[in-house]
Amino acid sequence: MNYQATMTPTADRARGRGFIWAGIGACVLAIGLVVAQYALQHFVVPWYLPALTTLGALMLLVAVGKRGSVTRFILLVLMVALAGFQWYFLIVLSRLPDYEGPARVAQRIPAFQTTRADGQSFSDADLADGTPTVLTFFRGRW
Repeated sequence: MNYQATMTPTADRARGRGFIWAGIGACVLAIGLVVAQYALQHFVVPWYLPALTTLGALMLLVAVGKRGSVTRFILLVLMVALAGFQWYFLIVLSRLPDYEGPARVAQRIPAFQTTRADGQSFSDADLADGTPTVLTFFRGRW
């Protein structure tokens, strides 16, 4: 009697599984880094977030190429959508609007009163004597 195995071997099902976990791990790592960054109150643009998510999507693409399945394809589509949203947010939605404040080129600045770093008072009247002066506006860090 001749017997033939009709089930898929375990090795065939496991092809590309490492790429799946590495892709998911890259995405989770990126999100964890952002959470840690904000927990430490280090407020800078997290450029690594869409980059690591895109790397994760590429790893899932390799996994789908090694062995295509519905689950892998769904994971790939979700990861690509997440990476696309992150790139869109980073490039388009986080752009600051053009400055349209009260200071204009070749026009007098509005009246103001402030304190210098050394504690002395400073106002627009101090600029009227014609001495070359540099004003620096530091918007802060948020």
